[in-house]
Amino acid sequence: MIDNIERTTAIGDAMVDIRAIDAAGIDRDAVELIRRRLLELAELRELFPWSDFPADESKDGSTLYLLSQDEDHRLALYIQSVNDTTEAPPHDHLTWACIVGLEGEEINCRYDNVAGGGPPQVSEKIAIRRNTGIAFLPDDVHSIHVKGGALNFHCYGHDLLDLPARNYWADDAQEWRTMKVQFPVIDARS
Repeated sequence: MIDNIERTTAIGDAMVDIRAIDAAGIDRDAVELIRRRLLELAELRELFPWSDFPADESKDGSTLYLLSQDEDHRLALYIQSVNDTTEAPPHDHLTWACIVGLEGEEINCRYDNVAGGGPPQVSEKIAIRRNTGIAFLPDDVHSIHVKGGALNFHCYGHDLLDLPARNYWADDAQEWRTMKVQFPVIDARS
């Protein structure tokens, strides 16, 4: 990873704006504003080349790079790099989340019917590509499906590794379970 002052400055400027939106209170309109601000950051594509964020093939083909995180573990920005294929089952985040595309394609499915405890029902499928993104509130449920690789911003109202156990749908058992995120994150802050 190269030291890139311009990239560090662009990330810092975006996070100042995102902090201001977050401080005013989070609702659908606020996460939409955060999504738009991340789309602006993604326009600086030359600052985020895939070559600087390679996926580690020794794991599941997906690598998470930490770009920014507040000292109190709030407001974390990552790049997720997927070499070829990865999936995440229907899950919540317990905090707001925004995903914005840089390269490739990540299919996100939104789900309904999660409050009743039964199987989640897909309400919408969204292809996250360059110049597109999606925003979630803490109790929204989605799944991720990547084939052919993807490079995306993932921004959260709280550091993923510091969150309590999150909820996910275990399709094999046909029940909701909890999971604690424990995957490795590469610190890519300058």
